[in-house]
Amino acid sequence: MNQPNFFSRRITRRELLSTGAKMAAGLSAVGAVGPLLRSLGGPSLASAQSNFTGQLSLLLGSHMEPVVKIAQLYEERYGVKPSVELVTTPDLEAKLSATFLARHSPWDASFATASLAASLASRGWLKNADRFINEKLRQGGQGQLLERALGGARFQGEFYAVPWTVGAPILHWNKRLFRERGLDPEAPATWHKTKNSWDTFVEYAKALTGVHNGQQIYGYTDAWAGTAVILTWGSLLQMHGGRFLDEEFQPVFNDEAGVEATVKMYDLLHTHKCVDPAVLTYTWVFDASPGYLAGRRGMFITWPFIAGLANAPDALDGDSGFAANPAVETSASVDGSEFLVVPAFARNEAEAWRFIELVTSREAQRIVALGGWAPIYGDLMDDPEILAAYPMYAAVKDSYQYPVDGGWSPDRPMWVEILSNQIHEVLAGRKKPKEALDDAVRLINMERF
Repeated sequence: MNQPNFFSRRITRRELLSTGAKMAAGLSAVGAVGPLLRSLGGPSLASAQSNFTGQLSLLLGSHMEPVVKIAQLYEERYGVKPSVELVTTPDLEAKLSATFLARHSPWDASFATASLAASLASRGWLKNADRFINEKLRQGGQGQLLERALGGARFQGEFYAVPWTVGAPILHWNKRLFRERGLDPEAPATWHKTKNSWDTFVEYAKALTGVHNGQQIYGYTDAWAGTAVILTWGSLLQMHGGRFLDEEFQPVFNDEAGVEATVKMYDLLHTHKCVDPAVLTYTWVFDASPGYLAGRRGMFITWPFIAGLANAPDALDGDSGFAANPAVETSASVDGSEFLVVPAFARNEAEAWRFIELVTSREAQRIVALGGWAPIYGDLMDDPEILAAYPMYAAVKDSYQYPVDGGWSPDRPMWVEILSNQIHEVLAGRKKPKEALDDAVRLINMERF
């Protein structure tokens, strides 16, 4: 049977849930719920564990060097040589969708982004990971699991993906510029603990902005072009106590929290004029980073790995600080964790789960951490050897004390594009914040029908 797309234009999730509840009730009466769930990739970990085949095929991201190393460890440990195919993140969705539409998978386990996992799960294309998450990660004794990294693994209250690394944008700052302007170079380290420290962040950004030694300095830089704007806007939304979506995946960001988030971004650009105006052309971290690495930008909210680049001798040479983001009601960020999934059509399911169990073991998570990717266990980020190599992990761990939701839903790419376009209408001065956010909700609802 073909699996339903839970977000087609002709049915809303609320209608689907109502219909699904009636179907479940009817199937339960004839004892059919269990077989149906299994056909949709339901819980099957227990049965899978007794059926090792000696074969394992993996689809991994081309950036996932630590996991490739763990695949080699898997061969040493179990005598099974994994077949590894690499894919770039931009090509991942098309590759998986085209294959799974034929109800076939040449891979037993695959890399998945948070945005993609919910979409795949909604089509019945993934094995349920509830039991694995609960027994192996939460109760497995491997470490203190960062629970907020599981947001992108969940669909309709159940897990369909397992994190292999975590990460969310954090604050970076140029201590050298701070000292030159008479600002406390250590102050941002505790802003995440301090309510309304965003206002202090803005004051520092304003103080840093201006011509210095013949160079134009801006207090803050970021990447706001296209859908990249969602990362900082989403952080601000949650700093105000807001959310992207409710429990039924309906947009709720057009409330006071959303308006305040939009106003703060507008003010940085137009009122305070303390953010690099080119942020509207920067689509990702490497567009915005040159100015920061060259010492011409005072602060930068972006991915943790920038700390390593910034503290290199040819950049800020140890003068780049890093910490969890500033706070309004709370600090917040947007999760960028990555996952492994087991396709519903996997031929070697037992091997897939055993591989994922190895990847999420404390032993393998040390390999992940020392390979430059933050581990899924918070206590590993306190390990002296790991911290010595990657001190920014302390800030990553701190960031997961606070909200990091990304609004994960099967149709996230659609609504993120609509919302981003409306935020840009405000930043361009063509709409008021409330008007733009209401329009975003209206357009999203139109797209879903």
